[in-house]
Amino acid sequence: MSGRRLMGIIYLVSGILFVIFSIELYLSIESYINYFLLVEKFQFSFKTSIFLFTVPAVFYLIYLLVFPSSKKRTIEKSKKLMMFFLMLFLFGYIFSFFFSNYVEKDLLSKGYFICETDDFTESNLYVKSFMMCN
Repeated sequence: MSGRRLMGIIYLVSGILFVIFSIELYLSIESYINYFLLVEKFQFSFKTSIFLFTVPAVFYLIYLLVFPSSKKRTIEKSKKLMMFFLMLFLFGYIFSFFFSNYVEKDLLSKGYFICETDDFTESNLYVKSFMMCN
């Protein structure tokens, strides 16, 4: 496989990943906003809350894939930046675990209901009225 073709595949995959993770970031931020505004119907779970802290590291890895560094100084900066993103992810993982449990207890105490889902991998759907579950 030629270098040019390989770079084309890398750019294509990076572009697709960028679009997918941008959408996930949007959905994560939207979940946080919906919780703080206490809208009538929204989804929130550990998965949606952790994306806010995971996506910056993924964007940085995509950047490193598309624009590989060639200088030693750039590599040293990359290590520091990657450590920052790793710490952000670890903080986000712990924060999201406790925050998603807090959100569930808080919303249930405010009269929200959790709609039953068929699949355990889906986010929890919180509604103000049980009739809105349909």
